[in-house]
Amino acid sequence: MSKYFYVYYSYEEFGRGYIGKRECKCLPEEDVKYFGTYRDRTFKPTQKIILEIFASREEVMDAEIKLHNFYEVHKNPHFANKSKATSTGFYVCMEGEDNPMTAMKGENSPFKGKKHTEESKKLISEKAKGRVAPNKGKPHSEETKQKIGGKKKTTVCIKKTSITVWR
Repeated sequence: MSKYFYVYYSYEEFGRGYIGKRECKCLPEEDVKYFGTYRDRTFKPTQKIILEIFASREEVMDAEIKLHNFYEVHKNPHFANKSKATSTGFYVCMEGEDNPMTAMKGENSPFKGKKHTEESKKLISEKAKGRVAPNKGKPHSEETKQKIGGKKKTTVCIKKTSITVWR
């Protein structure tokens, strides 16, 4: 079955909007129930406009990044987006900061300190079955092999558990 990639603008009538990207198996115009993955529970979109359809995940991601940057959705009050897309993940401007961007990883992760329930672990496992790794069948370049081989490898034992640390 084919996948479709598109960027969209969902919005509240006479209210804020949200710019996002979507990957779906149905035609984008048939994807009428999806309005975005947003954290702001006060945002209640009722309309959606498909801005453009793309052939690949990379193209749709690039388009979303460009739109997020152009409209500065992470700090523009006309948008429900609380973060902006980048090629390495989502970044959010923390309140009280002029413009420094902080990665939503590690200490800043909204998931920090939380654990998946057994039910969600099972669901994640089921969805992952049959997925092929994106680098499967792609050998490392000679340059990458040199970088990997050039690292100093140290093994540390902690309570009978062996951990390999790269330095």
